[in-house]
Amino acid sequence: MAPIESNQSEMAVMAMGAIGGFPQHPAAGQNVSLAFLLDSLIQRTYHDLVVLSELLPRKMDMEKKIEIVKFASKTRQSFIRLLALVKWASSAAKVDKCAAISAFLDHQGLLLVDTADMLARMARENLVHARLPNFSIPCAVDVLTTGRYRRLPTCIKDRIIPADPITASEKTSVLLRLNQIIQHRLVTSEMPSQLSNLSIVDGTVKFHVPQEFEATLTLMGDDQSIPWRLLHVDILVKDPDTGDGKALVHNMQVHYLHQLVQSRLFTEEKPLADMYILLHSFCQSLQLEVLNSQAHRLIRERWGEHITTTSYIAAQNLTLAYWRAQNCSLDKSKNQLYSVTICVDKDSSQPLDVKHTPPLTSSEAAIVNKAIKSELLSIERLLVESILIRSKAKLKELQLDLKKANISSKAIIQGNPPVLSIAILEPCSQAEHLTISVDMQTGLFQPHVAHAGAALLEEIEECLNSDPTKLYQYIIRLKFTICIEHCKRAVQLQPVICLERLPLVSISADHPLNKVSQNRLYLKLTRHNNYYVVVEFITEQGGEFETQIKYYLLRVRPSTFYDQIPHDAQQSDPDTAKSFLAPLSIFPIEPESLVYGPDTEFQGHLAPNKRKHALAGYQHVSFVKKRRFDHVHYFQDRLSHITSLCDMRIPYVQLLEELSKNNISNQGVQVEGEGVGLVVKLTSAPPFEGPCTHAAEELAKNLVSCSFRLQLSSSMRWQVQLCFANCPLKSTNPKEQVPIRHVTLAYEHTSGGTSVMWRQFLHEWYAIVRLYKPVLEFAPVLNEFGNQLNVEVRSFSYKRLTMSYGKDKSNTITIRWEPDRKGFTLPLGTGGSAKAANCHVLISEQLRQEFNQHQNIAQLMQVLQDTYSPLQAISKLPKRPELGAIMHPHYPLQQFTVIPQSSMHIRIVYRNIYCIDVQCRGKNMVAIRDGAHSLFDTSKVVTGLNPTHSLKVFLDMFVDDTVLHAKRRSITEDDNPPSPVAMDTMDLFPPAQQPTGASPLQRAGQHNTSGYMHGVGNSPAHPASPHTSVLQQQYNLQSPGVACPLASPPNIVPSPSGSKLGTPSPAFAAGSPGNMHHAPSPGFVPVPSPMSVNLQSPAGVPFMSQVGMHESHGSPYTNMSISMPSPRTWPASPSVPGLSPSIRHQSPGSANIHSPGNAIQQHASQPPAMIGSVQSQPSRTLPQRSWAGSIPTILSHDALHKLCTPATPGGLSSTTGAAPYQCCPLERFLSAIYLKKHLLRVLHATGQNKLELLQVLPSTEPGVIQFKSDTLLFRVLFNPAVNLTLQLHAKPVQDNSDHWTTEEMHVLSRFFEVKVACPPYKVTTLNAFMRLISAPTRILHDFIQLMRLELVPDRTLKWSLQLCLTIPPNNIAVAGFGSLAVVVSKKILIFIQLTRNVPNQEPQSIIIPIVHYPNNSTLQLEQPALQHNPTSALVSNVLKHWSEYNMNSSECTIFPAIRDLMGSLNLPAGKV
Repeated sequence: MAPIESNQSEMAVMAMGAIGGFPQHPAAGQNVSLAFLLDSLIQRTYHDLVVLSELLPRKMDMEKKIEIVKFASKTRQSFIRLLALVKWASSAAKVDKCAAISAFLDHQGLLLVDTADMLARMARENLVHARLPNFSIPCAVDVLTTGRYRRLPTCIKDRIIPADPITASEKTSVLLRLNQIIQHRLVTSEMPSQLSNLSIVDGTVKFHVPQEFEATLTLMGDDQSIPWRLLHVDILVKDPDTGDGKALVHNMQVHYLHQLVQSRLFTEEKPLADMYILLHSFCQSLQLEVLNSQAHRLIRERWGEHITTTSYIAAQNLTLAYWRAQNCSLDKSKNQLYSVTICVDKDSSQPLDVKHTPPLTSSEAAIVNKAIKSELLSIERLLVESILIRSKAKLKELQLDLKKANISSKAIIQGNPPVLSIAILEPCSQAEHLTISVDMQTGLFQPHVAHAGAALLEEIEECLNSDPTKLYQYIIRLKFTICIEHCKRAVQLQPVICLERLPLVSISADHPLNKVSQNRLYLKLTRHNNYYVVVEFITEQGGEFETQIKYYLLRVRPSTFYDQIPHDAQQSDPDTAKSFLAPLSIFPIEPESLVYGPDTEFQGHLAPNKRKHALAGYQHVSFVKKRRFDHVHYFQDRLSHITSLCDMRIPYVQLLEELSKNNISNQGVQVEGEGVGLVVKLTSAPPFEGPCTHAAEELAKNLVSCSFRLQLSSSMRWQVQLCFANCPLKSTNPKEQVPIRHVTLAYEHTSGGTSVMWRQFLHEWYAIVRLYKPVLEFAPVLNEFGNQLNVEVRSFSYKRLTMSYGKDKSNTITIRWEPDRKGFTLPLGTGGSAKAANCHVLISEQLRQEFNQHQNIAQLMQVLQDTYSPLQAISKLPKRPELGAIMHPHYPLQQFTVIPQSSMHIRIVYRNIYCIDVQCRGKNMVAIRDGAHSLFDTSKVVTGLNPTHSLKVFLDMFVDDTVLHAKRRSITEDDNPPSPVAMDTMDLFPPAQQPTGASPLQRAGQHNTSGYMHGVGNSPAHPASPHTSVLQQQYNLQSPGVACPLASPPNIVPSPSGSKLGTPSPAFAAGSPGNMHHAPSPGFVPVPSPMSVNLQSPAGVPFMSQVGMHESHGSPYTNMSISMPSPRTWPASPSVPGLSPSIRHQSPGSANIHSPGNAIQQHASQPPAMIGSVQSQPSRTLPQRSWAGSIPTILSHDALHKLCTPATPGGLSSTTGAAPYQCCPLERFLSAIYLKKHLLRVLHATGQNKLELLQVLPSTEPGVIQFKSDTLLFRVLFNPAVNLTLQLHAKPVQDNSDHWTTEEMHVLSRFFEVKVACPPYKVTTLNAFMRLISAPTRILHDFIQLMRLELVPDRTLKWSLQLCLTIPPNNIAVAGFGSLAVVVSKKILIFIQLTRNVPNQEPQSIIIPIVHYPNNSTLQLEQPALQHNPTSALVSNVLKHWSEYNMNSSECTIFPAIRDLMGSLNLPAGKV
């Protein structure tokens, strides 16, 4: 600790008087804090110790000991004193009180003594001299009676108050008399004429001389000898630019001038004349000085060296020279300079005089001299006026010279400043005239004309200032420039680019392009590469210059500069390739024939020679104005027409070239109607190269016409119109009910020519032919079996075919050929009364691939009909992601994932763990199996999937009369293991399950019943058995295959999602007989005609079907006469022909596989089992085998809809009043299995997640999970009534029956069914429930009571209770929402939600986290809740109040405390 600085105040030091070393007498009444005393003492001790430590090393040992003893003794005494002071301070309060009383009394006594002293002093000193004067009685009487005091001395008034002024009438009479005296004096005196501008007002006369001065005089009397008195003088000479507008004459100068004039007025005989001469001379000198300063400022700021002051003499003259550059260029012998001189006239009474060199005429000089006599004196104005007069005279001289040289006879001078205007062309705008002006500063000619470059203007300027007679050659150049600009303006809104030069390669001298004049303009047609319109300008010299215009069409090709060099020349830079143009041909254009046409009357009259030029392609532009046009005179309308016609006709020329290149006959370019437009019609069908030659020939026969038109708008578009007759399909579109069908194709015209358009048209034609082929095949089928297909052709535009199908024809499919993808696409849509999207979107990619394989529209529509209802049912399954489906509460997991394998085979994956295969069958049926089993070996499970237990039993609940009447087979052997004939080994099953005591034939029969047939008895010859005898089987195997309905087995292309099957079997390899996606080889299966009339579903032979495999013998071994050796040789067994590998590894799935047993047939007349309430069916206890679900179950479409349609689960009601969760039976069943599997995972958990009080017990019942706690035994199993939900059965263990009641067991079971094993089936909810039942017995009792309060609310309580198993969304930062809301350990944490219905208000709801400590049975809120929830204080007070009255309770306090909270908690309105 550092010592305190020694600069303590004196007051603080005196406070330490009681402790050694400080003064002993502090000020009276001063208080010192004990902390200050203690701190000061410690600081002093520390200081002494530091000093001692510094001094002791230099002392002897004995001296060190002595000093240490002294320091210890002194310090000890100080602290003893402090201790005594502290002990005394405990009783110092009484002493302080007495001291305060004594001090107060002393103070009162002191005040009394001071008061007596002050009174005595006043009596002896102040009151002795206190006297009053004699009262002024008269003054008081005056003031009190009259309110005034009139007795002041009069001298005060005389000295302060002035005398009264004269009256207004006296003043007026005096001024009038004075005006008369001034008028008389002016009349009798001699006065200059310049002072005639005067005014007499109020006894004064004011003389005003403009731009010079203003003087005011008066007279002091009427005597003639009295002189004039000068009252005021103002100098009126001003210069706004000098001194920022201030006066030019200082006040002292004006005062001196005033005195000088007054002195002259006193002494002169002619005072007024002398006054004028004096002031006039002064003002003229001042004006000359102002002009001189302005001239210097002009030279410095604006005019520079162009002007100069040649001489200046103060008060005499100023000479200013201008146009100095022109003076230097003139002949010096003439000695002619341009200047202006301002001088003072010899007659002193005259204003400033202006003289010009060379002299001006009197009229011109009068105009210029006005500038000097203006109100504002300006040398620049005088200079500008002089220059303007000089410029006009100079332009007149130039006008005469041009007229003499016969260059321009219509040049006129106009404007100010003057400008000489010369017309170059006629007609032309005023802005295009050649205007010549004179530079104000240099005096040289300056030309200006629109569209002329700077270089040309400089040449014209040099010509004008040197030899104007040579101007004619520049006028010719200007004619060409203006004509080019007129052409550019005429086509500026057209798609052309104007170029004056082209990068042409060298051409021969006799090339036609070289004969065209160099005065030409190139117009590049941007829509057509390599085409240019050339405009040639020709001028002939005569009496006047005339410009003639001729037009050409130039065609070029991209070229290189080296194209004209011999091939052996070295080419240096290949990057310049195609950077030049090589002219191919040039054609002259006759404007008259193009613009007017053969039947158009020619307007106007031309001279014979000009008519000859016009017929030759020339256009005359001259000064002679033939007639007045309504449009703009200088607009080149002919050029605009020519470019438009070229732009329109060049594409047709290119099209004809393309047609001739492809050997397609046509009628050439024709004019439609009366000049409506142009058209090119083909006389033969477009070419086609492809496999559909027959369809192309049929389409060409029905092609009526093919026309090409070009639409001209903002962008050029080709319109191709195809007309067809004998349309094979009749649609319902009203626009297509015509005998001739029109198909319109549109293409953008690019700058590359019509080759791009022609390729696009061929692609469109190819697409039309490719679509026409399946349409031709479909037309007879639709006419004959249209009712069976149940389709409607909405539209057939030859480019696409749109058909509607399904219920109310509300779903549509469009078939069109995509050239880019080189295949058909099948866009799906809806219309009419459709309320949902097209269900076939799920299998759109599979439909497209399959259709591109078979290209059979009838087969496609049959697939759509067969899959319409199943896909509608599958579309109802919830595909939304759900939270809480896995242990991570914030990670969503998708409920159902639909993975199409083909158009008829769909996989449905539930929560990425269970899979169901749905195979669409014909005749309103589907086959459903467990997709977790391999398709080819039921003993193997697909990686990543788990078998669905009891799936067979669950699906049998939905078998209805349709299936019962279709397939009446026994189901007693459905779950038997496969026979040794079909399986390579029997090691996959326990020995107890292997068949014993039966012959191999019987076991083969068992295999057939499991794989493909279900027999009533074991004998194949039984009349009621579907088994065939050995001979019959051999006959079937050796007989040729039967034709497949409609077509051969469909060539199913593997779906992109086929890899998701995950089967370990290699049977998917191409060419494998067991590959369901592989088309059977033509060598094994006879292919019938595609036009088979039996329009059964193409799905009649799927991978699960026996129709195409067993009955039709789709095995590759069907044509072999020998029997396949059996995998195993069974002793004493007859020779049984083995099944093909396809059958041996085939997943059983035909309609013959599953049939309800005889027990179900007895109740076939009863309605099928429903979802909510299952009607009585015979008890079916199937053996629990892992391969039971792999056997397909045949269901009708209605049953599938019942299976997938969401509905409110029966018996489940929302305790919170919210809308019940919609859940389909399939989701309920799979969710129950999912929860059951997760329950096993929870019971077998280890580590932190292990539930210590729960123990798993082995169960002898299949599908039952059994575990126990300390006092209860739990059994979890499926509800035997509906097989859709899980049930929890609880009962006390032995010797604990007295601790539990039947009602508690029922509440626990009911809570599990309503709150845990219910939608949305969250595993976090199950985990929380397992934590609840793992609690100790006395705590579990209270939990069950809370469950009872939630299931059966107590109406006597204010609040209703909901026990939260997961943390709901709230502002309590205990954990993230969705996490487990139950913690059972050393302390128990639960969340409850209290809800109260208030009349006419929204329900009040609060979430309360409660912590219970089992050791002391205390209950309180979680700490974060106290910090965030505003109502937590009220809840905490209620819990504390209850705890105070139940502190010694030995029972669990969770339920009593919460019940008391529900009955006594009151929240203010609006606080939740």
